[in-house]
Amino acid sequence: MKFSEIIGQKTAKNILMKAAKGGRLPHALLFSGISGTGKKTMAKALAMYLNCEDPDDDGGCGGCKYCRQIVSGNFPDFWIIKTEDPKQKISIEYIREIIRRTSFSPLRNYRIFVIDEAEKLTEEAGNAFLKILEEPPERNIFILNVVEQLNLLPTVVSRCQKIPFYPIPRSEMVKWLVKNRSVDTDTASVLSKISGGSLGRAIKLLERDFFGKREEWIMSIIKLPSFEREEVFGLINKYMEMDLEDIKDMFTVWQSWLRDMMVIKEGGKKEDMINSDLSRLAEKVAERYSLKTLTDSIMLIYAAEQDIQRNRNLFLLLERLVFQLWKLLKDYRCS
Repeated sequence: MKFSEIIGQKTAKNILMKAAKGGRLPHALLFSGISGTGKKTMAKALAMYLNCEDPDDDGGCGGCKYCRQIVSGNFPDFWIIKTEDPKQKISIEYIREIIRRTSFSPLRNYRIFVIDEAEKLTEEAGNAFLKILEEPPERNIFILNVVEQLNLLPTVVSRCQKIPFYPIPRSEMVKWLVKNRSVDTDTASVLSKISGGSLGRAIKLLERDFFGKREEWIMSIIKLPSFEREEVFGLINKYMEMDLEDIKDMFTVWQSWLRDMMVIKEGGKKEDMINSDLSRLAEKVAERYSLKTLTDSIMLIYAAEQDIQRNRNLFLLLERLVFQLWKLLKDYRCS
């Protein structure tokens, strides 16, 4: 894994390479940014560079014993700590295992621990980890991956070198998707926009038959105002048969569709739209609604997304949202 193979993140690359080459790499690094922007990949590239038998200015050689072990996930001194259940917290037991492993020297040059979604650390685990950072064991590097550092203990944050990871530019994502996932430019463009600069999310959407589902979800919100009350209940029951990830993706699609119609009403260009391949349909539907109706609808969906994060009752959440959208879009007034 070469640093140049990581899409975007020039700032992170420059900071890490300069520190590593100068022998001034901190014992604790805080990688912050949305998921899917290369944080774990960067950690792996750094581990290869630090432990490679013959590294160059662009990272590990990729062919030596240690590089091959890191790539295959068999290197004994590269650990990614993460919970199996998305709702599970990182308990103190994980930190105790880190302490146990740091009690003996690394087999090669450096041992790297990556705590993924470090914002899941319980207060007890965070305080235990803080003690490690206060007296860091030699040749051990800790990388904390977070979306937002405000969710970590301030004392933990203060002891880490902060490395920002930015959303990946659309042009770079499009090139990568066309080359590595064999999709056409239009498909890659939509994926790059709807994923919000997260390459990881774009890949997941592609693997989950996103485009087939997207059309169905858009048509459902277009037809929603024409439904009778009993039909709305039927639609809600249909949505309840979907898995949670599909429901989240559907909310994202609905918001993008409503946003596209706002772009049209404001005189924006086709390239400014997320679902640019459906621009003609969006132009036709946009005539029905005022900007306020579209804005209010987006805010309803955003509130539902926040409720999902708070683990609210999913059926009640869907029932409330769909009926609110039904009433709002049914009573539209053109501007």
